Amino acid sequence: MLSHELRNPLAPIRNSLYVLERAVPGGDQARRAQMVIDRQVDHLARLVDDLLDVTRISRGKTHLTLERLDLADVVAHTAEDHRSSFAKNGLELEVRVPARPIWVKGDRVRLAQLVGNLLNNASKFTEHGGKATVSLEEDPRLGQAVIRIRDTGAGIAPGMLPRLFEPFIQADRSLDRSRGGLGLGLALVKGLAEMHGGTVSVASEGLGKGAEFTVRLPLDSSAAPTEPEAREASQRAPSRRVLVIEDNVDAADTLQQVLELEGHGVDVAYSAESGLAKARAFRPEVVFCDIGLPGMDGYEVARALRADPAFQATILVALTGYAAPEDIARAREAGFHHHVAKPPSFEEIEGILASVGSGTPDATAVH
Repeated sequence: MLSHELRNPLAPIRNSLYVLERAVPGGDQARRAQMVIDRQVDHLARLVDDLLDVTRISRGKTHLTLERLDLADVVAHTAEDHRSSFAKNGLELEVRVPARPIWVKGDRVRLAQLVGNLLNNASKFTEHGGKATVSLEEDPRLGQAVIRIRDTGAGIAPGMLPRLFEPFIQADRSLDRSRGGLGLGLALVKGLAEMHGGTVSVASEGLGKGAEFTVRLPLDSSAAPTEPEAREASQRAPSRRVLVIEDNVDAADTLQQVLELEGHGVDVAYSAESGLAKARAFRPEVVFCDIGLPGMDGYEVARALRADPAFQATILVALTGYAAPEDIARAREAGFHHHVAKPPSFEEIEGILASVGSGTPDATAVH
């Protein structure tokens, strides 16, 4: 199943690359090929993220960034983020969230992931014309916030219910795997709910009769926080001098092209040694550096640059596939200002470039 799901997106990607080589630039064929590649890369990234998340949770390596937050806001915004995918599949999505805040102590990103996984599950297993309902309410008697996601979809056989939250378990076991996925989404929901001190359960009257998932999280009864000031809308970053140090030639060259399209001046080095030499000649404002470089690794590059007074104002960004909490800590200790996991989003990169010149770099600002 793992082989099937990871290999499947590679075929349309390879086919689309073949089309791009031969299609008229900017034409309909080229645009369709680009859209296919974009969708399939997103799909692959989600599969890899799910695999890594399940592994981290099972080994106790996941760390939550806890804050007092309004769960109603998280559920409402997550549902809106998924509304377009429901509409695309011809499904109705009803959201029943109270106007008043429902306070819990949790990790905003992880709780959105929890709700999003349940919505993805409802969308995947509900046929065209069906409906899903997401609701949130308080249970004062038990001191819990209760999220329910009900769908009118395929339903679940009684024999599958006890195992549904185990990794790699899916009701769809046919060779064509028409529903797709690794069967990790619900395992992640269970792990994330339990890390927040909560539970998740499922009920279904049987095949063809839909399903209802219920997540219960402890309410937080501490004093309400003050409302944060609204952030100003982000602006496009002004032109910067950027050095990319990356031994994967394709990764380095494509990042250079992306940055140059946005008006930045970019130089590229494919090794640590050439990167240090180019840094001294080019004097970049920002350095994106891979960690897993042959010979001299990215940590050593960061230490060498931080030791040179000429680069005290240079922003150092660890751009890497090593993204566990201990990897982020190592990056901070080596002198990196930011830690960005591969594949990076353009929004992350532009956010870092936009922050250049806003003040003296803080070596602890690794994310």
